[in-house]
Amino acid sequence: MSESITVAGVSVEPGVRRDLAPTASESFTGDRTTLPLTVINGSEDGARVFVTAAVHGDELNGIAICRQLLELLDPDGLRGSVVVVPIVNVLGVQIGSRYLPDRRDLNRAFPGSHTGSMAARIARLLLEEVIEGSDVGVDLHTAANHRTNVPQIRIDTTDARALGLATTFGAPFVLDARLRPGSLRETASERGVPVLTYEAGGPLRFDDDAIDTGVRGVLRVLRSLDVIDEAPAPAHEAPMILHESRWLRAARGGILEMEVGSGDHVFGGQPLWTTVSPLGAERSVETAEEEGYVIGATTLPLVQPGQAVLHVALPGDRLPSEDDPTDEEDEEDLDLPPDR
Repeated sequence: MSESITVAGVSVEPGVRRDLAPTASESFTGDRTTLPLTVINGSEDGARVFVTAAVHGDELNGIAICRQLLELLDPDGLRGSVVVVPIVNVLGVQIGSRYLPDRRDLNRAFPGSHTGSMAARIARLLLEEVIEGSDVGVDLHTAANHRTNVPQIRIDTTDARALGLATTFGAPFVLDARLRPGSLRETASERGVPVLTYEAGGPLRFDDDAIDTGVRGVLRVLRSLDVIDEAPAPAHEAPMILHESRWLRAARGGILEMEVGSGDHVFGGQPLWTTVSPLGAERSVETAEEEGYVIGATTLPLVQPGQAVLHVALPGDRLPSEDDPTDEEDEEDLDLPPDR
């Protein structure tokens, strides 16, 4: 039999699901700012896994993923426990903003504090009640404003356990992404908790493919940890592991005509996009300097000089599929691949 687990001062017995809303801070009106979460404690012992979404308030796909997971997970069929936090940045979601009302980025506020800013207090509550004591985490994100991401998992690929889980997840790409100071993933990693950062789609909308890939992926991670008995097939076989990436930027402003799409495999000399003047007389073609994969792109039809247009990752190793007999898991303006 499993044991009771305590989250936010509430004891959750084996085979029980509890919805909680511990207080993190308060708004300028004095209203409570809570952290809505669900604890699903299985009837048998096993791993403890957390799933978080909407750390950035305009990134909504993770909310839909969490909703589906909560419909599918039954405490009587679990070994271990799952803690689901569908909306970490409640105030950001309410106003459709990436940030908290004071413009702080919650994913740069970890490990936080009990007496700091609102972001610091939310981060500290999440750390103490959800991250600490967990074995593995999955943090769900989308691209930043006016961008979209191909479904991808971001991890430190030198972490063999994280790499195995990332492969199991079933996104088309696994990106080796450095840890960002103050991020959820860095803070969890320092405490020995590997976190898969799932990036897919764009802000302020639901993307069915991104949501489906995410739901499948989380269930597959739970199955690989023996938390559940069955999981769906991966959305994508044999993910590509990528070690380097950069944003390609417009050399001149104009109307943007894309020549490639998200997820495309591109080669040196291949046209990527054309910028056209509003009168149509001036055209500028941007070509690829080397082989790569388009893992993110702008969604804007107009660009300024220097504006990021495509996020391209250099090719790495194709990981074997699950059935292969040889198989033995955004920053808005930075060029480096962001840790969300």
